[in-house]
Amino acid sequence: MSNGKDGYGAGKVIVTAGLAGGTFALVSKLLAPKPAVAAPLEEQWDDLLKSQAAIILLLQELKEAWTGIAVSVSTPWVAREPEQIYMSAIRAIGIFFTDMMVDWTRGKRFLFKVESSLDVACQVQVIGNFVHDIPMSSNINGIINIAANENHTIGLAWDDWHPFVGLRITTAVAPAAGMLTIWAVIQE
Repeated sequence: MSNGKDGYGAGKVIVTAGLAGGTFALVSKLLAPKPAVAAPLEEQWDDLLKSQAAIILLLQELKEAWTGIAVSVSTPWVAREPEQIYMSAIRAIGIFFTDMMVDWTRGKRFLFKVESSLDVACQVQVIGNFVHDIPMSSNINGIINIAANENHTIGLAWDDWHPFVGLRITTAVAPAAGMLTIWAVIQE
C-alpha cells in the first residue's frame, strides 16, 4: 500500500486494485467456454450479448474510476548537438552525396542546415532509406534550390520519417569559389 509520500494516494491504489479486479472478471468471462459453432444461433447470440454487456460494464467502471483524476505525460523535446555531415569546395558539375546517412531511428523531428558560399546555385534533395545505404535511398519530398551564397534549413517531421536520411547535391554549373557545408540536428 501507499503512504502518500511517493506520489500515489490511497485513492489511486484503490482505483488500480478495482480496475485490476474488473479486468480480471472481464477476461475470465471472455475466456469462459463458449457455445460450440454447431450450437443454436440463439445461444451464440446470447453469449455475444453477455460478452458485450460485460465490456460495457467495465468501460463504465473505468470512466467512473478515472473521473477527476488528471493524467499528464511529459515528453521533453531535446535536440542533439549539430553534426556536420558534409563539407566540400565543389568545383565540378555533378551529383554528390552527404558523407553519411544520419540515424533518425529515435528522433521526433529533424533539421538539415545547408550553408552555401558557392558562387552558383545548387539543388539538394532529401533522401531516406530503411538501412544505411545511400545508393538505394528514396527521395523524400521535392528538390530544394539553394541560391549562390544562401543559407537554408530543411525541417523533416514524422510524415517524412525514414530510419536513415541524407542529402543528394546537384550542381548544373561548376562553382568557381566557395564551400558547401551541411549540418544535421535531431530533436528527440
